[in-house]
Amino acid sequence: MSDVRAIILAAGKSSQFFPPLYDKPKGLFEYRGEVLIERQIRQLREAGVEDIAVVVGYEKEHFFYLEDRFGVDLVVSTRWADESNFSSLDLVRDRLGGSFLCCADHWYSENPFVGFGGGDRSVRMVREQGDATRELVADVCDDGRLANLRCGAPSGTCMVGAAYIAPEWAERFFGLYDRERGYIGVKGLLWEQFWGRHADELPLFAVAAPEGMLEFDSMEELGEDGVLANVSPAAIANICRLLSCAPEEITHIKPLNAGLTNVSFSFHLRHQKYVYRHPGVSSSALVDRDAEVVAEGTAMELGIDPSVIDISPEGWKLSRFVPSSRSFDYENPADLAAGVGQIRAFHESGASCALAVDLLSEGDRLLELASPRKGEAVGRLAGLRRRLGRVWHHVELDEWPKVLCHNDTYAVNWIVGDEC
Repeated sequence: MSDVRAIILAAGKSSQFFPPLYDKPKGLFEYRGEVLIERQIRQLREAGVEDIAVVVGYEKEHFFYLEDRFGVDLVVSTRWADESNFSSLDLVRDRLGGSFLCCADHWYSENPFVGFGGGDRSVRMVREQGDATRELVADVCDDGRLANLRCGAPSGTCMVGAAYIAPEWAERFFGLYDRERGYIGVKGLLWEQFWGRHADELPLFAVAAPEGMLEFDSMEELGEDGVLANVSPAAIANICRLLSCAPEEITHIKPLNAGLTNVSFSFHLRHQKYVYRHPGVSSSALVDRDAEVVAEGTAMELGIDPSVIDISPEGWKLSRFVPSSRSFDYENPADLAAGVGQIRAFHESGASCALAVDLLSEGDRLLELASPRKGEAVGRLAGLRRRLGRVWHHVELDEWPKVLCHNDTYAVNWIVGDEC
């Protein structure tokens, strides 16, 4: 298969995998002792494919070693953050025809490239899935052609895995793209979605994805050993130091998705369950970690939060796991009374912190940060801001005392359970 080339897409950032917990892009994760993209390169070579290009973007430096170790060509994308994988294909359009098109984070238990693709017919791997809500679903016609692409379907034939793109198909594909690339919304389309707009002009045929093919859409799919192998070494080092354990003793790792600025996972060690919190990408802009350490220490002393084992100004925290019987409910009078009681105890503790915060100014700062992503929040909340300003003004005139407080009483920050 020396006349067939390969393109591996590795430019994107997968937010589902909580990048702050890791020191590398998803394509460099380890699974069953092998790096995902390295395994795929080896399988391509075993199938006789020597000409391999890898398109990189997010944390691109981590991929540079592939050039020396495997002799692949790296192509750097500067558009990965603002555009879809279509921009990656645009960078390698001269290599797409007669090529396998792969994603760096796919795993095949058996080599899928032997006997797959080649010739003048473009094909895409598919498989039937009962839960297809996060996949691109298409119909398979009697002649094997794919048609009627859609997303959000509860089940169906999903586009997964690699594709083979024939030369004439690639030329026609980019001709359509060049004609429409200035249209609104086109740059945000995945290449499959753009194909879906022109399915009649671009025949794409289905081929069954091999058994054992994995896409890793969530951390859980890595398995316990896989999660542990890919978590930042700093996080594991913190746990081992504080709990005097070896990494292999840490078991039953499970990601927790409730935080807004942090990412966390629970784990078991010696028949006990713990939670480790790692600071999120945006947390340094939203949270004063020194003040948080003082506040957490006060909560521990008051018995409001006895679960904490250690907390750091860098943002990480290790706690004992506290079972929750249900979610905190602001509409539940009992929950509200208990929550307000804890806040009052906090306010009346007499604890102080040198890091005083002007909440009104801080609110203005956070609004400015949120506006680009939340649709001009400053303008939409202008009326509320004026009312808060008047209240703040009178509080200042009346010289109300400033006390230590929890300024993020978001429902998930409370635990409702037997120990709380």
